[in-house]
Amino acid sequence: MAYSSSLAAALGGVSEGQLVHWRRQPNPVLVPEYGSRPRVSYSFRDLLAIRTVARIRTQLSLQKIRKAIQNVRNLDNFEHLSNYKLVAKGNTIVWIQSEDQMVDVLKQPGQQIIATMQDILGEFVGWTGETVVPLENPKPGIRINAGVLRGYPVIDNTRVPYDTVASLVADGLDATSIRYFYPSVTDIGVKGAVALDRYVSEYPRRAA
Repeated sequence: MAYSSSLAAALGGVSEGQLVHWRRQPNPVLVPEYGSRPRVSYSFRDLLAIRTVARIRTQLSLQKIRKAIQNVRNLDNFEHLSNYKLVAKGNTIVWIQSEDQMVDVLKQPGQQIIATMQDILGEFVGWTGETVVPLENPKPGIRINAGVLRGYPVIDNTRVPYDTVASLVADGLDATSIRYFYPSVTDIGVKGAVALDRYVSEYPRRAA
């Protein structure tokens, strides 16, 4: 399943407007893997890349990030941005290739240095001051796994999309009634689905 711009923004720690800015040519930060027609759709790999950039953006400007990404493209047979472990270190950006091999991709492209990998899957505070939810478990009872529905948020231990359950709650169904349709959905999963749906719907206004 694909991520809408609003869901990708909320889980990525950015605003929808910033995503629009990031995909502008001629030197885009990230072009949605699933394209933009009939509407912009992001993949799970895109979401990982968005969170990577959002973490770096807490310390460095977007201009520097664009330059670093362009340098990575020049240094390597560039694939998807999510394939590269990029972190901010001081006033530069490094590409972590292995535990003992890190390369500067901003100030001195190609020079090996020492750095520490930051966890882009965990909760973090973005440069806007917003606390971005952890990616694997954004709300209690909700799980995101790349191997389940292509990384779309689902009720834990099921393949039921969170927004399906949230829609049923909005229609007036309680947890017991929802289990008539989806027996594996727990009470905490229902509450988590509603909480994530609220988080996503309110996020653009909070991060504007």
